Amino acid sequence: MNTGLLLALEFSTERASAALWQEGRILATRQDDGAAPSERIWSLLESVLSMAQRTWNDLGGIAYGAGPGGFTGVRLACGLAQGLGLGLGIPLYPISTLECLTEVAPQPRIVVALDARMNQVYLAAYERQEGEWQERLPPQLCGPADLPDLPAGDWWGVGSGAVAWNTLLAARWGLRWQGTIPGLFPHATHIAALAGRSRKRTAGISPAAAQPIYLRQRVALTRAERGL
Repeated sequence: MNTGLLLALEFSTERASAALWQEGRILATRQDDGAAPSERIWSLLESVLSMAQRTWNDLGGIAYGAGPGGFTGVRLACGLAQGLGLGLGIPLYPISTLECLTEVAPQPRIVVALDARMNQVYLAAYERQEGEWQERLPPQLCGPADLPDLPAGDWWGVGSGAVAWNTLLAARWGLRWQGTIPGLFPHATHIAALAGRSRKRTAGISPAAAQPIYLRQRVALTRAERGL
């Protein structure tokens, strides 16, 4: 077993991806064109291992996007990581889907918002200080009427929810809101990088302890709420 090798999974959005990380660098990565490709999942993972010329038994840990995000994808990533971790006897590294976008954010203060459907977003805010990201608003589920107050400073939005709600967020936060940075989405390479740093501080968790981060249990509106 190569204890320095991490497999990373990210299935929480419409772009499913996997990556292999070792010693601070990405060895291989692949993205699927569809969300949570359950019928193609093994080919996705095996292709990443093949690209890096590694096998399942080389893995020393598995990192996964724990959510919040699409219910099916988050559940699939957690369940798959748990099954592989138990079978291979290796630890897991659950990573927040919202936090992973700090890996590509070009501004020092960002609000990460992902579409949660049902006219809601999953939201968190992070600020970079002395090269480290600090959480300023914890992950939460928000509708238009219950958006939190932003700390002082200039803030940029990233993620599908920030782009879709740009006008609404500008009205809510005024001059603190600087607009959005489009085109950024959670990816397995971000999950891998965060998990790689996490390994320096923690030994990970037992596969039996793995849990998704849902923030809510309901995944659809009722017929009455949809006006049917």
